[in-house]
Amino acid sequence: MSLPPDPSSVDAKKAARVWESGNPPGLESLSPPARRLLRLYHGGSFIFLGLLWLLVGIPSLWALRADIVRLWDHFTWTGLRYALFYRPGWPTFGLLLCVSFTLGILIAQSRYELFGLYPIERLMLERQSRWILSLPACHPLRCWLARTFK
Repeated sequence: MSLPPDPSSVDAKKAARVWESGNPPGLESLSPPARRLLRLYHGGSFIFLGLLWLLVGIPSLWALRADIVRLWDHFTWTGLRYALFYRPGWPTFGLLLCVSFTLGILIAQSRYELFGLYPIERLMLERQSRWILSLPACHPLRCWLARTFK
């Protein structure tokens, strides 16, 4: 009489197959338009981040250049606290905005790469992709989601 297969080994094989494919876990259950939409969201978040750094981060760093030079020569935590928090203004706000958005997007991307999508995220992507595919054929998002890649 043979024993049934060990379920942990089946799960381990599935997990190994998912990681070998190069896709994060849970992505194989998405439809192709939902995968394209997820790729669009991820690419859009990094484009947004790049534009934020170009339009807000660099001018903020430029406005803080005297403090940065002073900190580069003689770094102290008190000097950093003075430069950023005791002389608050738009440059400090812009720099903190850029750093916080960067950390938020990097943490979200790391969570996605390590653990995959939550079920509610999968459901949202499927609903959103179905809604976009119901738009008129001339809509750019619909054209991008409906096209086939070779």
